[in-house]
Amino acid sequence: MFYDILVCKVLGEGKLEVNPIDITETFATKMDLNFSRIDDNEISILLRSDHPEYVLSVIFRTDCEIIYFACDVNLSVPKNKRLAITDAMAKANERIWVGHFDLISTGSRIVYSLTIPFASSFLIDEEVVESIIQLVMDECNRFYHYFAIIIESKKLPELSLNALFLETAGEA
Repeated sequence: MFYDILVCKVLGEGKLEVNPIDITETFATKMDLNFSRIDDNEISILLRSDHPEYVLSVIFRTDCEIIYFACDVNLSVPKNKRLAITDAMAKANERIWVGHFDLISTGSRIVYSLTIPFASSFLIDEEVVESIIQLVMDECNRFYHYFAIIIESKKLPELSLNALFLETAGEA
């Protein structure tokens, strides 16, 4: 059906005909995810994971036509580990093609952020939203233990990101 694929077109006033937050809410409802619609341009979704649950905020900025995804990785960084985590995030960010990790000053939380700018028109539907949310979860899951080990260790070991992500071949 036509409604299944929603095409966002920029009108003369710079407003989109379809709000990506509406599509995100429809997706969250279909996937039976807990969410809270903050306002017309923001939604917060609880993402289930093998790790502690993540909180994903999706914000649509109509003034500059961007959609912003910010996922709280559910790790608080104590003051004595901030420098080590900042270094670890820089190393992690070198391995990420889309988005990046940040240390948010409020509460010293690790957040994965991804911003998608819209061109004069952009195809967005539930499949696109699902792909983006899956990408966000994959990156958070991929680096969660790396950050957790650094935060939880009494003596900070010399952790090698390469060793953490060794790819093994064959069978044991």
